[in-house]
Amino acid sequence: MIKFFRTIRKELLTKNKIGKYLLYALGEIILVIVGILIALNLNQRSEQKKAEAKIDAIFEDVLKDLETDISRSTAYIDIYQRKDSLLSLVLNTDLTYKDYAKEDSDPIWRAALTMGFYTPSDNAHKVLMSNIDAIPEKYSQSVSFLNELHGTRRQSVERFNKRLNDHVIESNDILAEKPWYTEPDHKKSTEAIMYRLNDYRYKNRVKKYHGIVIRNHRRTILFYRAHAVRCYEEIASVLNKMTDSLDFITDEEVLNRYVGSYVRSTNHESKAEITINNDGFLIVNREHPLQEDGLIHVSSESKFSSANPIGGVFIFNKSNLGDYITMTIHEGHIPVTYTKLNP
Repeated sequence: MIKFFRTIRKELLTKNKIGKYLLYALGEIILVIVGILIALNLNQRSEQKKAEAKIDAIFEDVLKDLETDISRSTAYIDIYQRKDSLLSLVLNTDLTYKDYAKEDSDPIWRAALTMGFYTPSDNAHKVLMSNIDAIPEKYSQSVSFLNELHGTRRQSVERFNKRLNDHVIESNDILAEKPWYTEPDHKKSTEAIMYRLNDYRYKNRVKKYHGIVIRNHRRTILFYRAHAVRCYEEIASVLNKMTDSLDFITDEEVLNRYVGSYVRSTNHESKAEITINNDGFLIVNREHPLQEDGLIHVSSESKFSSANPIGGVFIFNKSNLGDYITMTIHEGHIPVTYTKLNP
């Protein structure tokens, strides 16, 4: 090819066709420039594809972190629900001397002395932020959701991590001042049991612990989890990943199966109405007590947790035909069941 162009140039110069030679030379220069531009464009596209593949891989890692967060937060929510029942027993003075003296009474003794330090996973998010300039526009909504998750949502969780742990340390310090604290098995000490049964200061600390754990720490973890699910759905849609097999995602078609009127099994005058709001949350309105709860999907298709600070866990039960016919609300240690009208 080079020999061919050289022959043309030589022929034009030999015949003294300077004008045509200059035009030819200009054309050859343009041809070379076009070739260079094409090569650069192809190289740029190749590099862009590599960069996008790298970002896609990072977002895949983000999804793995989110799955871990959702799983761990679900475990915390379940633990706190059981703890709520124990704390209610203590606060409602439903426990007796025999309850504390039992061999398997450790959960009761430790009910208000357990730390909880929920730390969300953010390794992949940090890697993502270090490549922020290379993130394609299609991920803009995903990045916005993730920034909120690892910003205000995470900060709320960490704030109550600290409050909870500070409170537990302080409670243990108070117990350490009791004369029976150093006994090998102070759980068998009459003084220790009577302290928990009758001392108002102990009950006050349990009540404060309940407020920190159930009304605040649990709630911030619950909202963190809900937002993590939202992030997962958004990123998965960009990556064209299927989410049908994930038990923490419930679509609107499934949610509609819960909608309807429910009546309390032990008091038919007490009713509850379930609807879906614009944000895709189930809303429960109860007449007795007058209360509105936004329900956040938790670990299984039929399990939801209240977004209300004093709310509990709502579990729906199916009939043999697969229709939801009852709703059991776990608030404190006494579950309340509602039956669906015209399921």
